[in-house]
Formats: sequence, C-alpha cells, structure tokens
Amino acid sequence: MVRACLLLAGLLLIAPSARAERGAPADSAGAIDRERAWELVDAARAAAGRDQHEQAAHRFIAALNHDGRLAATVVDELAYQKLWREDAEKAIFYFRRYLARHPDRVNRDARKGLALALYRELVAEDPTDGAARLGLGRALIWNHRLHAGHRVLRQLEDDPAVEAGARRGAGQFLLTVLDAYDPHAEVRWRSSRDSDDLDIHRLGAVGRTNLGPVLMEAGLRHSWYRQPGQPDATAWRVRLGAVAPLAHDWTLHAYGWMDRFRSDGPITFSGEDLDWTRPGGDAWLTWIATPRLRLDLGAASLPVETYQALGDELHHELVNLSAAWRPVRAWTVTVTGQLADYSDGNARRRGTAALHWRREGTWELRLGPVVSYMDYDDPYPGGYWAPDWVRNGSLQALLRRRFERLVVQLDGSVGLEKEHGAESLTVGGAAGHLGWRLAPGWLLQADLSYSRSRFTTASGYSRTAAGLALRALF
Repeated sequence: MVRACLLLAGLLLIAPSARAERGAPADSAGAIDRERAWELVDAARAAAGRDQHEQAAHRFIAALNHDGRLAATVVDELAYQKLWREDAEKAIFYFRRYLARHPDRVNRDARKGLALALYRELVAEDPTDGAARLGLGRALIWNHRLHAGHRVLRQLEDDPAVEAGARRGAGQFLLTVLDAYDPHAEVRWRSSRDSDDLDIHRLGAVGRTNLGPVLMEAGLRHSWYRQPGQPDATAWRVRLGAVAPLAHDWTLHAYGWMDRFRSDGPITFSGEDLDWTRPGGDAWLTWIATPRLRLDLGAASLPVETYQALGDELHHELVNLSAAWRPVRAWTVTVTGQLADYSDGNARRRGTAALHWRREGTWELRLGPVVSYMDYDDPYPGGYWAPDWVRNGSLQALLRRRFERLVVQLDGSVGLEKEHGAESLTVGGAAGHLGWRLAPGWLLQADLSYSRSRFTTASGYSRTAAGLALRALF
C-alpha cells in the first residue's frame, strides 16, 4: 500500500509536464509493437555509445511510442541523453519519472543524474552561483566525465565574480582529482629493491578518454629486472582498459594486457634465456549495495615476478571478493577473501579483515587494526615464497593534509607476523607521499616507502621503493 501511494504521488507530481516535450511517450496510447520498440532501443543505445545524444534521445522516444511499457526499463537512459544534450529541464522530468516508477530501489545512478540535471538548471538560471557550479563539476567527475567536470571547475576557479569559498573549493577538489583519481594522462617511474637484491624499475605512460559514459584507457610500460648472478631482463607491457557504469549501482573495471619478457643471457635456474610472451588481465565489478555497503568481485591473471619464476614462466590466476561496510560515519569494516591457482599446480588462500576509524578535517586521520592470513597447498615448491601458513596482525595509521596546491600523506604500520615453523617476527612499514599541483591541470607526485613483511613481495622479502609521476587533466 505504501509503495502504491508513493508511486501514485510521484506520477501525479510529474503529470503536469508529461506532455511538455512533443512526442513524449504515452504508456497506453496507440498500438503496441514490442519487437520494433526493442529494435529502436538497440539503435538508441548504439547512438549513445557514439555520443550522438540527440539521435539517441529521438530513438528512445520512438521506442516508447511503440511500447510505453518499456518506460520502466529505459526512461533513465533517455534522461541521460537529454542531460548530455544540455536539456536539463527534460532530463529532470525523465529522471523523476524513472525514480517514481522505482521507489523501492537505491537508484544511485538515476539520483546522480537528477543531481547533475538540477545543478545544470541552477547554473543556467544564475551563472554566479558558485555552490551550484562546484556541485555540477563534482557530479560530472564522479560520473566519469573528466573533461566536462574539469572544464566547469577550472572556469569556476578563475571567475572573480564568484565568492572566494566556491573558487577555493573548486581548486581543492581538482587537487584531489589530480592526486587520487584516474586522470587523462600519466607518466610514472617506479623503482624497488628487495632485501634479496632484486631491483625492479618501471617506466609507464597511460592515456584516458571518454567514449560516451565509458572511460577508456590505453597504456605502455617497460620494466627492467636486475639481481646479482642473473642476466639483465626486461619486459614490455601493452595495456587497454575501461571503466563502465552498468545498471543501477554497478560499475565494471576491466583491463587486459600483453607482456613480453626477455633476458640478455640464460637465467641460472632454468639455464635458458628468458623469452616469454603471455596475456594477462585484471577486472572487478563494484556494487554499491547501500550507501554504506560496497562489494567488489574481481579476477586477475598475473606473472610471478622472481627470477626463478620468470625463468619457469610461472603465473597465477586469482579471484577476489571484498566488502566494505560503514556502520557509522567514522568507522569502516573491510573484509577480503582471495583464491589463487598457480600454473605449477599450487593454490593459495588469503584473507584480510580490518577495522578503521577515520577523522575528517584539515588533518585527516585513519587508524585501526588489520589481520591477515595466507596458506598454500604445496609449501615451498621453489621459485616463490609459499609458506604452509602465515598470519599477520598489525596496527595501521594514515595522516593526510591538503594545502592549497599540495597533498602530504604519511602511512605507517607495526605488528607481529608468524610463519609456520618460524619464530614470530616484528614487522611494519612506512610510506610518504607528496602531490604538488604545479599548474592548473598538472600534478607532480613523489612516493617513498619501506615494508618489512613477508606479504610484501612474491619472494617473501622486505622492499624499499620510490616513485615519481606526472599527471594531467585536460
């Protein structure tokens, strides 16, 4: 009864404007041609994928005129096409229509779309409304519209007619995006040294752009491997990927690559030159089940990066399930489980649970305990660290401060680690991060870290690492 009343109220709310647009679909008028309607829906989605938003909107409307019952399924897609056509008034109408039809769902995508449309309408009414322009820029970036969001925030940041607080907010949010989000372009150098004298150096570049609502990515990376007593080795990686918003509250991240490993002499363990080409990938599906609960299901195929494992062409495939629950604003519980199968027939199980308290403000603080466990079917097969079992209990802390153009972050952990057949070991680590916005659309990052834990590397040794990156939004 309550749901029926909500639905009726929503429909009555939007009824006065139901024919505001010529050709607006009627749910029951005219003959129904379901087959033709779905043909038009497919054509509309194809046009949307090509950013032909006006054409896509016309086809969605035509589909609904053939079968108005599809409104419950596709009217949110029509609303987004109106939004990207800068027709905020019609977008608001269609988003509200969709939400009225689904009062029992979370509908984060539709609600975000409605927020975008409302912000656009507010900005059109009053371009000096800095709060509305800031909200529009943020909503666009959260919806993976990097270029459009960046443009809105940059114009706001440089507009002297807008209040200083809104201009400052735009700059602070762009600093966050450049430092923590996936930007349009990135060049990164990273070097690490393990306590067994294995050095790995990587230089990579990544570019991203929008194809409709999908954020596409292409990248190239070169790696160098060095270790006393072993030949120098290198690896090229060519990578493609995408971030795609799916149905309500679902997002897909999918990346695939091709690795090509080479050495300039025979590897000691195999007695042969390294000459290995293999595909790999990483993908995960995110579901925002409620505003306080997030679930991720992922899978990956990765090489094992030790000299012996590379010489034996070892790789592993894994599946991963994680959940993050925020029962109250300041506390978050995360749980992760992972299964991995190795190409030598071995298998690994790994689990982690954490409880973090977070304090927001000028100085952001995060603090809490983390426990981890891992075991292998075949302990110590050679080529990589694979204990019978190992467990770790640590206390982790993070401190972050954002200045006008600078992000400073410090991480630290300390705990105990116990491996089967060995004494408990005090472990921990520390990391420092700087992000400097050296120009409106450019950020320079610097990272330095040390970790003493068997979980850190494939060989079970401690690692020291440093990195530099240049990131850009256009």
